[in-house]
Amino acid sequence: MGKLRGLWLLPAVLSAVLGLWGIDGPSFWADEGGSVAIARLPPPDLLAVLDHMDRVHAVYYGLLHLVISVVGTGEWAMRLPSVLAMSAAAGLLTALGRRLVSPAAGLLAGLIYALLPVVSRYAQEARQYALVTALAIGATYLLVVAVERRRARWWAAYAGVLTVVGWLHLYGLFLLPAHALMLRSATAWRRWGIAAAVVCAASAPLVLLAVPQSGLISWLPLPSAATVRHLGTLVFGGHPVAIWTVLVLAALGLRERAVRVVALPWLAAPLALMIAISFAVRPIFYPRYALYCVAALALAAGAGLAALRPRPLAPVLVVALAAVMVPAHLAIRAPSSRPDDLRGLAHTLRAHSLPGDAVLYVPAGNWMSVTPYLGSMAWLDTTTLHRDRFFGDLPPGRFREVVAGEARVWVVERATGSHGNAVELRRDRRFRLVRSWTFRTRTLSVFEQVAVSKK
Repeated sequence: MGKLRGLWLLPAVLSAVLGLWGIDGPSFWADEGGSVAIARLPPPDLLAVLDHMDRVHAVYYGLLHLVISVVGTGEWAMRLPSVLAMSAAAGLLTALGRRLVSPAAGLLAGLIYALLPVVSRYAQEARQYALVTALAIGATYLLVVAVERRRARWWAAYAGVLTVVGWLHLYGLFLLPAHALMLRSATAWRRWGIAAAVVCAASAPLVLLAVPQSGLISWLPLPSAATVRHLGTLVFGGHPVAIWTVLVLAALGLRERAVRVVALPWLAAPLALMIAISFAVRPIFYPRYALYCVAALALAAGAGLAALRPRPLAPVLVVALAAVMVPAHLAIRAPSSRPDDLRGLAHTLRAHSLPGDAVLYVPAGNWMSVTPYLGSMAWLDTTTLHRDRFFGDLPPGRFREVVAGEARVWVVERATGSHGNAVELRRDRRFRLVRSWTFRTRTLSVFEQVAVSKK
């Protein structure tokens, strides 16, 4: 056991190494592009954008704004906070497993967690899901300590960490009912109730700010069998051996009472609540919103693996598990692994545009598709064809008047088809389409005014 105590940092190191491996391979995709493009704005402009969208992400954008001021906006820099958060998550899960079961169970839980493809995937994502995961594991650890030691300071720390979770992502608060189900005494429930009330009160302002923007998640589908398949692919890389190995080990680990009390509610309650609300009220569930639940699965699997005999079987299974998930890890780091290729779009625009060319975003909010890569925009006119810098489309009549003064216009739009002022431009006989490029979900086109020479 003494040797195992010296290895408690290994899962954190492994998670960091895997997170840094190929971190700048894939391009930013739409969600990351939004993170970077919004966070890099000066505070007044950032607040103006938040008035239109993403108030629920305001704290994360603020944190990313500070990071940008120090290290810039490259893929490596913007994804590094998530790498560090996932590394902390693996370390905290190791500590939780040690506290609940044994050093061996903690070590194996942390290793299994670090090896899961979903952990690397979101360690390389410029969004807040990795931060929420680390804090959720930390809050669960603090809850276990608070119940054991019965000191007010531990309950205060627990409430403080969960409040931060809520402000980073409201869906993190679905962990609260899971924590309630972990408790076994009236005293613990009472103290948890006070802490939960503090968390809810502290998070209420964000809820009030977010409700008017709830239409932004109207795209979410109802959970279905496809959702289950997506979860299997997301968490395990879709490999059946990995899926069944971890699930069987988790089932074995749940025989341990301390693990069952913590892991089962943690894994089941947030998912069940999100899915129930999705069917009863409106769809709110998407797999990445419940990323913090994956740690519960790894916790149970680590305990199950630690219980296997003979003991040399545990490292053999860990190595085997790592081997079968190698293809999934390679796929995550491939340039084509993200839904969008914003880097390719930006590089093409930079290579083919001329100084003073106008840019038309369709819709106007599509500016986030290009601006994560600022080098493509320095010499272009991005304001003339929009009502404001962020979300304002010009009325069709006004657009036709204004565009008459442009020699070349670049259009950035979704690849699903033209609408809005892109349609007006295509109908305008003064302009001809010169060339188009498609970058997965985005299309880049250049139009040239027939009667005007190139700038």
